[in-house]
Amino acid sequence: MTTMEDLTIVGDDSQNVVGNTVSRDLVVNQLRFVRGRPSMVLSEGEIADRVAGYVRARNHDVIVDLLRRHHAVSLAGPEGAGVATTGIAALRELRPGLPIHLFSAGEDDVQEISGAERGYLVRAADEGESRLRSCLEAVRASGGFLLVVGGEAEQGRYAEFLPAVAVEPPSAMAVYRRRLERCGLGRTHWPHWPRAAELLKLATPGDARRLADLVVATADEREVERAYLRWKEQLTGWFADHPGFQDQTLLVAAATIAPADETSVYGAALSLARQLKIRVEGGGLAWCPSTGLAELLGADRLDERIGFRRHGFAESVLRHVWDDYPLARLDLLSWLSALPTDEVVTLSEELRAKLVEVFADLAAEHGSVEKIVQMAEGWAGDRHRAADLAYIALARTCLHPFVGGRVRRALYEWSRYRQAPQTLKLTVARVCQVLGLTHVTIALTRLKHLATHGNEQVQDEVLEVARALASTHPRAVFAAARDWCLSSVQLTTGQDGSRRARAGLRLMLDLLPPGSARGPLEVIDHLARRGGGRIRAVALDAALELAVHHRQEVIGAALAWAGNVDNRPHEEAAPRRALGTSLFIRLAADRDAAGCALMLTGPGALDPRACPAPWREAMLAENGTSPGYDGFPPASGLWLQTAVVRPDLRPRIVWMFAAAAGHDPNLRTFMTDFIRAWAGTRRESRDVRDDLLVQVLQPEWQRLLLAGWVWFRRAVTPGR
Repeated sequence: MTTMEDLTIVGDDSQNVVGNTVSRDLVVNQLRFVRGRPSMVLSEGEIADRVAGYVRARNHDVIVDLLRRHHAVSLAGPEGAGVATTGIAALRELRPGLPIHLFSAGEDDVQEISGAERGYLVRAADEGESRLRSCLEAVRASGGFLLVVGGEAEQGRYAEFLPAVAVEPPSAMAVYRRRLERCGLGRTHWPHWPRAAELLKLATPGDARRLADLVVATADEREVERAYLRWKEQLTGWFADHPGFQDQTLLVAAATIAPADETSVYGAALSLARQLKIRVEGGGLAWCPSTGLAELLGADRLDERIGFRRHGFAESVLRHVWDDYPLARLDLLSWLSALPTDEVVTLSEELRAKLVEVFADLAAEHGSVEKIVQMAEGWAGDRHRAADLAYIALARTCLHPFVGGRVRRALYEWSRYRQAPQTLKLTVARVCQVLGLTHVTIALTRLKHLATHGNEQVQDEVLEVARALASTHPRAVFAAARDWCLSSVQLTTGQDGSRRARAGLRLMLDLLPPGSARGPLEVIDHLARRGGGRIRAVALDAALELAVHHRQEVIGAALAWAGNVDNRPHEEAAPRRALGTSLFIRLAADRDAAGCALMLTGPGALDPRACPAPWREAMLAENGTSPGYDGFPPASGLWLQTAVVRPDLRPRIVWMFAAAAGHDPNLRTFMTDFIRAWAGTRRESRDVRDDLLVQVLQPEWQRLLLAGWVWFRRAVTPGR
């Protein structure tokens, strides 16, 4: 019996309650969002785009030389200086086509560094000294390259063991023009737009790229300039002209959830006013009437909803309040996090999701990772609410350049926490699909722990996510599944080991390429030799499933294990022999269309004389004090019946059973009793019974007497 929170659950598995799962439409939306953020997903296309649009840093050659000599370098620079892009371009110059991965230096993740030559991009803010040292050693041992990027203060911690260089970025105007050229505007007036040089006078390469992207998005000089300056002048003027708190909260609310209906705007504004402890005399009558709402806010009517057509204006409102009113920052985050589940304000599911997106983006941009983790855990821990809110917060931040590392660590801790709420486990599993877009090994590590500590529902979710990751990373996922199986025998709890082994084997079988089943069979053999009873039961189920499409290979493996053909030591041979025997007996009970033993008559039929080992092991168990093997009586009866129906197979089947009994008097007695009970008084079974008794009956004089009688009877009445 297991107790979890206020629930008592009876059974071997804990947490059998059904947790809330994430909406599949929402998963698709967040995957699309993350794929559209180059800072989060370092795909091959993103790498190629960065390299093609790269303007060389002034000390580019120095960086390339350091990488060539040390295979590792720490690159420092302020936000927007293009530090990561500089490192990526330097690596690609040194090794064209080199795979480059965003990476985390966690212990479990470092173990996944392969022997192949690869580049690993690590964010300094996410790591500690010992973790980064381990990562560096692993990368150098693999022959790969390590780029550590971050600010100068962060890089100082690693100067003792990692060569460091401060990136000297190119001019912002050069980056701006290169970006326009890449976007097909190189022959327009935009590269020589006079205001661009003024706006970018003290700007970073990141600012230049943002200005170029605004040009592409709007193509209006006035709006480009205002959007680049984040509508600072217009917002400052609006707040000065509207000092009333009701008006200000209306603008903040509308900009946050726009486009939205008027009722939702008023409800969100009222919630913000309560959070800011603004007392509104007159209640609802004190607010601006709805007929003048759009005019007051300078907003537009978009399909009967309040919205803003000006590019980037709505997003700039929250930024303006955050920057100009620092004492309101905590209240803003608290409001954004509380509003989606506010019981007073009624919001649509679409608006609730949008609010969490705004909350997650704002909290991540300003490093409020504790708030993100706290709210996600709270949303997922309340089983009366959907998992969507927690998923959005985690999916949008797990790859964020500033807080991603700490969010990933929270995912890791949750995945290992056995008593984590069911919905939280399910949510973490689905977040791993987003995480795997960039950090596939990190995602698989967390999925491994979820499968180990989760019930069947969690395991199903884990496997669904792992299969999705396998569509783009088939080798990595298959290798991880194999590792899950092999490591399962090291766990101290048999239940944990069986869960991990089950998930790994199910995934291996799902992803098994056409052809040989050797890989899964080697894993099953390992589990049979090293695992406990629960793990061996899981291995048996997997072997039976594997036999559906690889029957001959599985039967061959079962015979080898039952006979211990490679002479494993006793402590490994006994459990291995038991699994091989159990597997063989289960398959031996399969029938063909005529009702005979399929193993002896079907495609690739076995010679019965190759099979004494598993039958002997099964007889020993049946004749001893152990429970024996499931299916032994019907399987052995089927083979004996096949000997009746197929006279051509009869001598070899009889020889096989006699050989299995051997010279062991106990087994010969067991076989004698068994064959007599099986044959009974049925006349058609008499010949098979007598042929076998002639070889196993005891004592010797009875066997010789029976042999003479059988010879005489058949000589007198041939054919009967």
